[in-house]
Amino acid sequence: MDESTLSDGTGSAVSTVPEQDTSTATDGDRPLLAFFIPDLSVGGAEQVAITIANGLATRGYDIDLLLSRASGELRSELSEQVSIVELPPSTTPVVGVAAHLPFLATYLNKRKPAALFPHLEHPSIVSLAINRFLNTDTAVIPTQHSAFGHEVEATPKDQIVRRIVPRLYPASDQIVSVSEGVADSLTDRTPVERSDISVLYNPVDVEQIRERASQPVEHEWVEGNDRDVVLFVGRHARQKNLDGWVRAFEKIVNKNPDARAIIAGKGPCREQVQATVERLGLSDTVSLPGFVDNPYRYMRKSDVFLLSSRYEGLPTVLIECLAVGCPVVSTDCPSGPREILSDGEHGTLVPMDDIDGLANAVCDTLADPPDSDRLRSRADDFSPKPVFDAYEQFLEEHVFTS
Repeated sequence: MDESTLSDGTGSAVSTVPEQDTSTATDGDRPLLAFFIPDLSVGGAEQVAITIANGLATRGYDIDLLLSRASGELRSELSEQVSIVELPPSTTPVVGVAAHLPFLATYLNKRKPAALFPHLEHPSIVSLAINRFLNTDTAVIPTQHSAFGHEVEATPKDQIVRRIVPRLYPASDQIVSVSEGVADSLTDRTPVERSDISVLYNPVDVEQIRERASQPVEHEWVEGNDRDVVLFVGRHARQKNLDGWVRAFEKIVNKNPDARAIIAGKGPCREQVQATVERLGLSDTVSLPGFVDNPYRYMRKSDVFLLSSRYEGLPTVLIECLAVGCPVVSTDCPSGPREILSDGEHGTLVPMDDIDGLANAVCDTLADPPDSDRLRSRADDFSPKPVFDAYEQFLEEHVFTS
């Protein structure tokens, strides 16, 4: 594929992207769509962006994935059909993705995608800011992954972004929300109209998950049958309330000495989690293996998955657990768990910050697990075909007919 160099208008090189000989974004049989996310590190939004980009590429769309840094553990999961566009590094780290404004403008003018889907709020406000000043036919459609206004990890930059979102989001051509709860949070806390939000669930390749889940796990607690394994997989961040998770497990193991915990993943709170484990004397019953490249095999062999989050959007990890028949206990946080678990029909919902409630729900689930076939059937509702059918219908309604 031919390549050309983007320029910021001063002659300096910005990035190289595949050349596309199109006068409009929808000419020809393969419309160009662009996705924008900072990097490919482990995270729910990153995984969703990759899955959607891969899926739409498979369905015949040309896909550019714009990245601040073309690195991260998830890069290997990106399809070769997706073109990576790495934006030049910022020389002002505090500014972050806002430093890409001139280069993103150059990209839009040169490539002319039919739509730009920024994921996460930082890339979204940058994309919307450019859209205000450029005369472009590209539709800017942010994807909102978590309930707006519930964030507990607010850096100074996050606080600025939170104040800008209500000002810029109404300028979106449309907004994709990953759940009804996330859509409600936007209409409750910003001027965005509900008619300007489309709920599109995250696609989950349940068949691939089941295939990968069949691989063996090199962990004595998981491979053995003499332990009741309580699992967490995800980013170690304040949002996940892993301190509460560990305190709940302390109560679980006091009631059930055969219980063991595996807390997989990494993140800024990892050392704090380790300190809590040691302070509560749980080092012999809690394992922290770090990032695992195939968490599905852990899910298949675990006895219950525990999510203690303070807020979510549509936590894909719960769908992944259901796909392999792993029972779920989750806080009834905003938003997503209640939708995924069908108001508690496919898993137990516990009020937020109820440590005793989480522990009791896990013990009850260990004693009387739900039917695994029923859990797998629920996961099928999020499989790629119905979700990508909905995405294509969305594109026809909001992009290609505008």
